[in-house]
Amino acid sequence: MKWNFSGFKKKKNEEEAAPATGPRMPGMKKDQPTLKRKEAQKLSYLPLVPDPKDRKERNKVERKRVRLKQDREYVAMETGDVANMPKAERSPIRTFARDWIDARYNLGEWFIPVALILLIGSISLSSFSSVLGFVLAMIMYVYMAAVLIDLVVLWITLKRSLLKHGKWDGRRSTLRKERLLTYAISRAIQIRRFRVPKPVEKKRGHWPD
Repeated sequence: MKWNFSGFKKKKNEEEAAPATGPRMPGMKKDQPTLKRKEAQKLSYLPLVPDPKDRKERNKVERKRVRLKQDREYVAMETGDVANMPKAERSPIRTFARDWIDARYNLGEWFIPVALILLIGSISLSSFSSVLGFVLAMIMYVYMAAVLIDLVVLWITLKRSLLKHGKWDGRRSTLRKERLLTYAISRAIQIRRFRVPKPVEKKRGHWPD
């Protein structure tokens, strides 16, 4: 018995050549013939690429939004507006430490200008008198040692105050996460007038609650 496959092959070819029913693919012209089923399926798996013009416009808007946010945060840092400061500066631990350091008299506040004056003076006077140059150099080293001792006292008393006011849970990992040690030292050795964020109180002695 012989089987006739010609009809089956003909039917299969007609199905492949038959136009795909359904909506026309995006981007096709009105008078363009409808795609075959396999071609339409192949196009359906292609990723959608956004319009380059739209992408540039979105990037432009995003850059403008970031710039406005940075300007708002800078103004908040200058005026002491905690609510609009960067997220790191709004931390309760940092806020308390910032106000606590601003209320304190710090020996390191004038360290950089005093050290520069003593260093230049010791170099200049050493050509006239080696004794005067040596004395100024020793004064600079003594002042440096006093600043280091004051920073150690600052760090110990600051941690005690944080515990006393319930701002710190007592874990060292919390302080490392906040980078509080470097933050406290860098603020303590800055001149109070030029600190950023600006001190909330104009005068010292106003300790945070």
